[in-house]
Amino acid sequence: MSLLTVFLLLQGLLVVPVTSISEAVGYVGEDITLPFGANASLSLSVIEWSILSNNTLIATYRNGAIKLDRFHLYKGRLTLNAQTGDLTILNLSQKDAMEYTVRAEHASTEIQKKIRLAVKQRLQAPTIRVNYTTATETGCFLLLTCSSPDDGVGFFWKVQPHCWHSWNNTEGDPSQLVAYCNTQESVEFTCTSKRQKETMEAISTEFKIKCDVPNEKCLVRDRWGLFFIILILNVLVVVLCFLKSGCRTEASTA
Repeated sequence: MSLLTVFLLLQGLLVVPVTSISEAVGYVGEDITLPFGANASLSLSVIEWSILSNNTLIATYRNGAIKLDRFHLYKGRLTLNAQTGDLTILNLSQKDAMEYTVRAEHASTEIQKKIRLAVKQRLQAPTIRVNYTTATETGCFLLLTCSSPDDGVGFFWKVQPHCWHSWNNTEGDPSQLVAYCNTQESVEFTCTSKRQKETMEAISTEFKIKCDVPNEKCLVRDRWGLFFIILILNVLVVVLCFLKSGCRTEASTA
């Protein structure tokens, strides 16, 4: 038993030591509540939230008054629940990632807890880009690329209605999908980016495209147009050859 504990016991204050450090995860730009978790009926007389090794106070409740602007990095970003002892941090930043200590007093009991806060960046929505598309008589071929501004993510594709498709998935690089859709209806492509080491966090982007299949009249007109172009080219070749031969003949006759 430490001398401090003996002293506090002599003063009539029972100290409940910290048994473990709990973990909490928040996200940049969002709010998080660090729980002390006291029963609202306990009527806490003192609440102190502190950070760093020197126990710098950031929020306190004493003599019925809450004080939140004790440390400049948290100014205007804290709320403290005087009944439960819970501390809420608004608009999280990476600088908020650290260990927090809370000390509270109730009657003749002092309770301490520690919470280690990790702050992460949520995944941003991936971007789908059409690299190439060509129509056939019954559908179209497409080449799409899915990319993300986040590092260390993998990509997964979904196509509705189902089309033949295949894609590559190399960590850290954009994913390319090639598809042949035998339909004249709109096709929905969904690309999902997911952190490879975090199974819960993922975000998707949807993209719809319709295969512009030429109608039969256009196909017939295009075929006849191609036929006449080939015919004209052949005629021009024959005429040019004839003229060149004629010129050579006239030159040799002269």
